[in-house]
Amino acid sequence: MIKSIFAAALATLISLSPPANAASSVDGSLDEIAQQIIERTKTDGTPTIGISTFTHGDGTCSDLSNYITEFIVDSLFNAGQGSIDIIERSQLSAIFREMELVFDGTIAPDAAKRLGEIEGVDAVVTGSLIQFGEQVKLQARLISTQNGRLFATARSDFPSVGSVAQMMAARSRAQCGFTAADGSATAPQTTTEPAQATGLATPSHRFSSDAYDAEVSSLIYAKSRGETSFAIRFKNTSKTTVALSYVPKTLSVSDGIGGFMQYKDGWNGLRGCEYASRLQNCNSSDPLQATSIAPGKVVQLHFVMQGEKGLADPQITLLFELVVTPDTSQRDSYSVQPVSFYDMAPKVK
Repeated sequence: MIKSIFAAALATLISLSPPANAASSVDGSLDEIAQQIIERTKTDGTPTIGISTFTHGDGTCSDLSNYITEFIVDSLFNAGQGSIDIIERSQLSAIFREMELVFDGTIAPDAAKRLGEIEGVDAVVTGSLIQFGEQVKLQARLISTQNGRLFATARSDFPSVGSVAQMMAARSRAQCGFTAADGSATAPQTTTEPAQATGLATPSHRFSSDAYDAEVSSLIYAKSRGETSFAIRFKNTSKTTVALSYVPKTLSVSDGIGGFMQYKDGWNGLRGCEYASRLQNCNSSDPLQATSIAPGKVVQLHFVMQGEKGLADPQITLLFELVVTPDTSQRDSYSVQPVSFYDMAPKVK
């Protein structure tokens, strides 16, 4: 009964990307996120929501991300006032071990469906933290266990100052408590002394997901004009044809000294998803809205941003979102994923 009620509620959701709200503290941001989640999962019954891991953009965890993962439960409980049932991360991890699935903070469509079929979970909440200047952007993603699709997001910002910055200082995958298929802990992969990535100036030029790898292959800052040109290479690392579509309105570029850049021109390569309210057109259904990439193939994205002139030592941080369809033969599997590149030193001309 709850399943059918919940499905009807999902069909009425009108926005996948709500506007971000600014909070004055981590706890305030959690309360805002929780309220948005409650609003987007309202039904006539009591849905069951599983809490997965909140990670940083590079897939690692910190004291801060673990705090958010644990205390989002309290915020949801208080905001829901009995309107939802909650399965905490530790319980969810145990369920994954029983199902002999790898629990690495991501929820594959098949795994989400099995959760719904076996454990009666209606939706799973996962999320990410992205530092942007002096703010931390917190995003929660709600995934339906009926079809494995992302059906809503919730967002908020909070300041990265004092103890918040200290809690993010050391990060690793081991801190996430991820488990391998045999139930053992995954090996640590710290970010304090990262390994050098082949062909890249720093590992912050690179971003990896289950379906593709992305790297900033060229980054040039023209000092006299204040222009920065970007070239990002996307490689399909899976065994199926994937589709990628950039969401232009999500593009955010900072220069490392408090300034933000504006899009100028030169956009070409990867196709863009222009309408956030029609993301279903960006899953390769419309060839003008998404780029399909065969296994092992590469596409590039080029654009130019306008910022301050004469910067002596810019450190570029680039954030945006992609509509990702990991298998174009199953277009309902698309989701919106944040992509991030941090503190990149461009070639200065």
